[in-house]
Amino acid sequence: MDIERLDHPVPIDEFYLYYAERRPLLLRTQSLAQFGWRTHLWSDDYLDYKAGAHNVLVLKRSRSPDYAPERSAYVPMRFRDFMRQVMAEPRGSSDLYLNLQTDKVLEPPLLQLLGDFSIPPYFKDVPLRSINLWMGNSTGEITTPLHHDFNDNLYVVVQGRKHFTIFPPSQAENLYTRGQLLGMEANGVANYASGQAMPHLSQVDISHPDTSRFPRYAEADKWRMDFEVNANEMLFLPAGWFHQVSSGGRHIAVSFFAEVPRMEGLERMRADLHARRTAANAKS
Repeated sequence: MDIERLDHPVPIDEFYLYYAERRPLLLRTQSLAQFGWRTHLWSDDYLDYKAGAHNVLVLKRSRSPDYAPERSAYVPMRFRDFMRQVMAEPRGSSDLYLNLQTDKVLEPPLLQLLGDFSIPPYFKDVPLRSINLWMGNSTGEITTPLHHDFNDNLYVVVQGRKHFTIFPPSQAENLYTRGQLLGMEANGVANYASGQAMPHLSQVDISHPDTSRFPRYAEADKWRMDFEVNANEMLFLPAGWFHQVSSGGRHIAVSFFAEVPRMEGLERMRADLHARRTAANAKS
């Protein structure tokens, strides 16, 4: 299986078909300047000048090959120090990674960079929850383990590239989440029993799956999609879609988290979009 790809500009009704049907989509632009973005200015010196004095929380990753959130921690740093130790360092760092995602809608350093980016037109009418920043630089691969989000995500790669591996929500039970999954709704909302930290993480190492421990993974693997998201491209990933993300070299991404629409709203949207498409085809 492969991800569907479209070139910007995409008619908004066409994008909303993917949105309403809960299907991922890779959108390609010639340049993010088509959205009025000025992220081409994001050199180390520029980012330091704009936001270097502000404090950020940086993920200090465990060196263990078996990732567990309990073995990683967030450490406070000046953004300037992160830039110096990671982004400006020729070899970078595999230990330090900035994945700015909190309950705040917007915070430093993105707050200081507001003039350089805006909400992409495909998400201009959806209720946003937060805008997030991902930055790293390493000679080897930095991998975020397989998990799903509780929000819709429009993930924009500004610099570098990202390798995504994704699975549909229908395969949740075959991906052995840490938490006890009570059910996955059709809009991608997952419900878990209480008591487990980070229940939405998969226990399966998809690079070397242990089929004796996780025999149902063989079924999920039939639905697996692997693809690259390069600079000036963006991925729409609905809530509930499992994804593992790997990055190498210098990479910066900005993602927009949005509230998950209710099923009744999605059903009305699908009916309306299909009716408009049928009417348009009848006139042509």
